[in-house]
Amino acid sequence: MQEDECRRLLEALLRDSGVQWEQSGEWTRFRFREGAMVWELACRCRQGEVLVYSRYPMAAYDRAAALSMCSEANGALTRGAMFLQGETPVFRIRADLGDPYGARERLAETLEYSAAAMARYWGGFQKACRA
Repeated sequence: MQEDECRRLLEALLRDSGVQWEQSGEWTRFRFREGAMVWELACRCRQGEVLVYSRYPMAAYDRAAALSMCSEANGALTRGAMFLQGETPVFRIRADLGDPYGARERLAETLEYSAAAMARYWGGFQKACRA
């Protein structure tokens, strides 16, 4: 799939899910909510893939504890990676859309995996971070 096809697929999925997004250059930005938890996502569509960056709405005040949480998450997660971007915890994952058959399902599964990872480690990062 070409970059513009990946972007159209992402936008169709978001539209069908009732998610409002904004396009800012090469980035598609939106928010996810699970219960009281709300975080930002930024997706970059490239040829054959979508990169998804999920950012916690908090900053690390205890960098060592936040890095320890990243390490714990990375040791348990089978896809993607948790890291600190400055003081902000971020989860990055990639949706492979090289084969157009099933691309929508792979993209939806990637967004769901990202949401599950963010929710799973929310409490741990809250202890090491502040809003």
